[in-house]
Amino acid sequence: MYRGILQQRSVELNNLQKILDPLVIACIFNNIFFQNFLYLNPGFFLVFLLSMTSLSISGIYSSFRIRKLINLIPSIISTSSITSLIIPLSRLQNLNFSVYQITNFFISCLLYLTIHHIFLRLFFRYLRSKGLNSRNIIFFGNKKSFKLIKNQLEKYPWIGYKIIYWFSPNKIDYKNKGIEEDKLSCCGGINDLIETIRRDKIDKLFFCHDEGDDISLNNTLKIFGDFCIPVSYLIDWNIDSMSLRKEFLGDIVSLNIWNPEQSILDEKIKKLFDFVFSLLLIILSSPVLFLISILIKFSSDGSIFFIQERYGYNGVSFKMYKFRTMYSNTKNQCKNIVQAKRNDSRITKLGKFLRKYSLDELPQLFNVIKGEMSLVGPRPHAVEHNEFYRELITGYMQRHSRLPGMTGLAQVRGARGETSDLEMMEKRIKYDIEYNNNWSLMKDFFILIKTFFSVLTGKAY
Repeated sequence: MYRGILQQRSVELNNLQKILDPLVIACIFNNIFFQNFLYLNPGFFLVFLLSMTSLSISGIYSSFRIRKLINLIPSIISTSSITSLIIPLSRLQNLNFSVYQITNFFISCLLYLTIHHIFLRLFFRYLRSKGLNSRNIIFFGNKKSFKLIKNQLEKYPWIGYKIIYWFSPNKIDYKNKGIEEDKLSCCGGINDLIETIRRDKIDKLFFCHDEGDDISLNNTLKIFGDFCIPVSYLIDWNIDSMSLRKEFLGDIVSLNIWNPEQSILDEKIKKLFDFVFSLLLIILSSPVLFLISILIKFSSDGSIFFIQERYGYNGVSFKMYKFRTMYSNTKNQCKNIVQAKRNDSRITKLGKFLRKYSLDELPQLFNVIKGEMSLVGPRPHAVEHNEFYRELITGYMQRHSRLPGMTGLAQVRGARGETSDLEMMEKRIKYDIEYNNNWSLMKDFFILIKTFFSVLTGKAY
């Protein structure tokens, strides 16, 4: 019963949410500022319309069946903030609202939207993992692709998809159909799939395509275009950093692979914030910068700063500044750059302390002032490492489609420091390009906050 209601009425439930959310927020406004939930006044209607507009454009009502719920947090915070900030600016009924009331309203909106949109979705995911609100799907693809999607559905049962038939474009997969192998049984080829769709109730069709398949992609699309059920193409390119956003060139549909366009206004705000905040940090930290410089100069031989060429925006090189944390070795410098490791014998005693709290990175504030770096973005690598890894990792240089940063998504996700193997570097590049593809001012703010606490506790290195 619950499965049928949730599945068949999901659109109606979503539309109900779009009305319920602004209505509840407007009632919260009345209760806090007028101590009356249902008091109809200009403020009630203004808050209702404002929150409805903000929520609609935030993407909070999009399907999160197969997306991370953490992506809802920026929408929840931005809606609560915009609605809260507009109250004192509107001067409703010439009332003077206190900071306490506005803060209370912000927190109340935040709590309501979090409970309604995150915990409710978690509840639905629990129901799906128990078999409720699940959808019957068909998969069309070769055996390798089928194992891949089957493993994903077993790994994430809350997605709520249940494969009831598997069909393959390759005869080798179904020539012995009915004989199970590792609990996998192909039900036939494309003709069998067509017959099954005409006969049974199917919610959705997923398919993959490889170059070696017996049926071409064009023929597959032509056949599936004759169906009346939802069809989704699973792109098995093994490059999860791609943006894959739909674009148009006139009437021609295109798919953005990397480096999607961003808001020019947001870009300008980011640059302004970088400059102002970096200048402020330099002024406030100038005694610390001076002290560190003196300590480096008298604790070991060599220069105060370590200056190295790095790739920046669009792959253009620049000189990046750091405080020197290693012993100077000008006589026997290696041609190949060796990454620093934990407990590296080349690091000075002072250098260990500076690295632990990321104080060696402070001179990069001057790179930010010069416009060569940003506070948040993909960390720049040494030129030699760039040239090495760009040959091994597809899309590696796409990390340079934005200004390099003093900190970034990879750093707060644990992909910081030494990259001892290719897998570790691939993980870092994945986060870097994920940041570039999905950048927003709010995400920069969260990364800065998380970096601050990591530095404060000495866990950044």
